[in-house]
Amino acid sequence: MKKMSTRTTQAEAKKILMITLIVTLISVAGIALPYPILAPLFEQGESALTQFQGLPKELLLGIVLGVYPLGIIIGSSFIGALSDSYGRRRLLTLTLVGSGIGYSATAFAALSGNFALFCIARLMTGVCEGNISIARAIAADLHPIIDKTRSFSLISAMGYGGYLLGPLMGGYLIYSGIETVFIVAAIACFLCAGLSHFLMPSSLNETTNAPSNASSLVLLRQVDLRRFFMLYLLLTMGVNLYYEFYPLFLVRQFSYTPVDISWATVFLTACMIFTSIWINPKIQQTMSHARAGLMGVIIFGSALTALPFLTSQLYLICFALMGAGIAIYNGFLPVYLSNSYHNNAQGQLMGMLVTIFCLGNLLAAGLGSILSILDVKWALLSGALVTFFAAAVFFHGHYRAKIWPHPSSAPA
Repeated sequence: MKKMSTRTTQAEAKKILMITLIVTLISVAGIALPYPILAPLFEQGESALTQFQGLPKELLLGIVLGVYPLGIIIGSSFIGALSDSYGRRRLLTLTLVGSGIGYSATAFAALSGNFALFCIARLMTGVCEGNISIARAIAADLHPIIDKTRSFSLISAMGYGGYLLGPLMGGYLIYSGIETVFIVAAIACFLCAGLSHFLMPSSLNETTNAPSNASSLVLLRQVDLRRFFMLYLLLTMGVNLYYEFYPLFLVRQFSYTPVDISWATVFLTACMIFTSIWINPKIQQTMSHARAGLMGVIIFGSALTALPFLTSQLYLICFALMGAGIAIYNGFLPVYLSNSYHNNAQGQLMGMLVTIFCLGNLLAAGLGSILSILDVKWALLSGALVTFFAAAVFFHGHYRAKIWPHPSSAPA
């Protein structure tokens, strides 16, 4: 496993973490900028992007939602592992530049109304956005100078902050034209590339002896990691069925506009940030990582089950609980996995998590688009169902079968 150099001081580690947090915030905000505009755009069906080969608009929305995580699946399968071999800073900078180019191409496709080019550009952008795994790998490298749970929670909080700022800006920028949203996202990525290249220390270009062609997916040769793959796939399918289709639910249930969806997303992510920064440290003092992660999954699944049956502003209570549940399991499950396999290259390990997350996103987009043709509530309820399956797999694997933590590598 890659570690910070023994010469790295606490002040230097804090600087690395701070820059990583800023890059994460701005980068994720760029990713999330288009979030509130796609569901209303395809529901209205007036744009040239929504009229392709006579296909149903729900199916076209599913393709647009699914092609981006497909790109991240491809990228995250090797970007995290490459950062172990070629250096975190180098790979982070290059992929951020690639993301900026991808968003620029997306803006051109949106302006010209070319659906096929729009999807190709989204795919290419997604490949570069597989760099999400590098931020978590950097956080793992900083341990024990900075506590791993603390740095993971802060990175999660910055990611949530990006999902707060991005949709809010996107909801208002749409009135200047859909292409404006993607141009601003491109600028955000280029800005992050500059921060990474000029402010990150050169020590982050240190490498390990990990083979440069080692995909994160080679870890699935281990039976216990394949089981964790299934757990995380079910969990991310449940979460992404919610993420991808609650905007459509709000449009159909309450006739929400992009701005309305933006503010609903602000509320959701504010709950995530509050939980990550203030609640997770308190949970860490009283619970194991396994128990806390399981609790977060159950809280999310329970709230998602109730959401489709609410017909008033009470849905905000479910949003608050789901935000808390997501923040809790995101703060503890990656640390649980990292601790269980601390001898593995962390870039490769975190890359596996991102790959699984995006595979869940892709499957959720396909399943949800089909179910939403009938009723979007079925998409949300199926998300709750697979979330509870994930909780059952984790409970059995940790408490019953004792598959995790891995007995040969778990810390005392």
